[in-house]
This record gives sequence, structure tokens and C-alpha cells, in this order.
Amino acid sequence: MAKKKHEEEHENHERWLVSYADFITLLFAFFVILYATSQKDISKAQEFQRSVQKAFRSYVDFGGLQGKYVDTYENNQLLPPPIDVVPQEGAGPLEMKDYVEREIEKEFTESDIKELIELNTDVAGVKVSLAANSFFDSGNALIREEALPSLEKIARTIKKTGRRLIIQGHTDSLATKSDRFPSNWELSATRASTIVRYLITQHQISPRRLSVVGYADQRPVVPNDTPENRARNRRIDILIVTDEKKIGL
Repeated sequence: MAKKKHEEEHENHERWLVSYADFITLLFAFFVILYATSQKDISKAQEFQRSVQKAFRSYVDFGGLQGKYVDTYENNQLLPPPIDVVPQEGAGPLEMKDYVEREIEKEFTESDIKELIELNTDVAGVKVSLAANSFFDSGNALIREEALPSLEKIARTIKKTGRRLIIQGHTDSLATKSDRFPSNWELSATRASTIVRYLITQHQISPRRLSVVGYADQRPVVPNDTPENRARNRRIDILIVTDEKKIGL
């Protein structure tokens, strides 16, 4: 009796669904990461980081990575860097700003940040602007005693960056009324020098990392036409340098 011929297997036209499902999964993970990194809640960000690390670890344990990729994983090259790690040499101003912002948010309340500190990027790095009214009395270059705890917290953060720091003094356009400071040039430079001396003596930051500049009223951030604007212009800028080739004094 003749054997029946086996029916030819039909081609599976639905195999594309596997690749499509993989793509959707990766796309979902990508948007989750975007959402998580946009949040400013440090505890949630750290929890997310731990979850990602755990997922990678499980993937490795079940054979998801092999050969040289296992070595790469074990050296933490596939994992996102810890949130509190200082950006490496070559990192740009935005990366440094994110780091400094997170560190400051650990130290200060939101209301304190609005009152004391303003962060901005610069082509050469990140500027931490301190409201001079909160740290100095009018026409004076001595740090107010009640401002020392805040300055202590700021100093700890900028010290951890390990970068060169340029301390820049700024005033408003009103003339000084002090025999000690005949003009805003002396006042702005002396205030910046006072901050530098504090960083050296109280936080042992190397003098080689520090520079002082007094700009008087020559670089306002807003017009000196209202008391509020003049208060904004009276400031100490601490420039955390990320690219020394772009420093413009």
C-alpha cells in the first residue's frame, strides 16, 4: 500500500508579530526611561535606577547576556551611572547643571532655593548665582553669620565637582556709599575674594582651582530700573568650569 505523501508545511505568515512585540516592548521601556529621568523626585529616581539594575541583573542571570557582554555588565558599563556621581571630565554644562541641581535639592528646601540660588548654564560651565543680599549686608563684604549654614551647603556641593571655580562679584548700578569701597569695582571684587577665602580656609579647596573676578555693574542680568531688578543684579556667580578653553573673563 503506497504511503501518503506528507503535506508540505505552510509558511508561517505571522512570525513578524514576534519582532513587532519586541519593538513595542523596547519602545515602552524607552518612554518609561524618558518619563523617569524627567522627574525631579530624587527618591523616585533612585528607586527607578535600582529597578533598572535589578532588571539587567535578572537578564544576565537567565542568559540574556553572553561572552564579552557579561564582562561589560559586571563592570557596570551597561548600567546607568548612579545619580549622585559627579560627571566625568569632558561632560558638558547641561550634565553638570543636572548634577549640581540634584545636589542642591538635597540640601535646601524649594523656597530656600528660590530665595538664595539660581542655576544657569554657560558655554564654559555652570553658574551658581548667590543672591548677594542674603550673604552680605548692604555695602559690606563680610559674610553674614546667619548665611554661613547656607554657604556651607553650597560649598560642599561645588567642592565635590572637582572642577575649576571662578568666583565672580556683581553689583547694581547705584554708587557705593562707603569709604572702604570707593566704587562698585572694589566692592564686587572684595566680595568675590571673601567667598574664595572661605572656600580655601573652611573647605580646603585648592587655591589652584580658584579665581576671582570683580565685574561691578558691567554685567547685569536684568536692567537696573527697579529695586527688584537691582537685587537680582547684586550677586555672586560661582562658575563651575567644564571647558577651560571657553573661559571668557
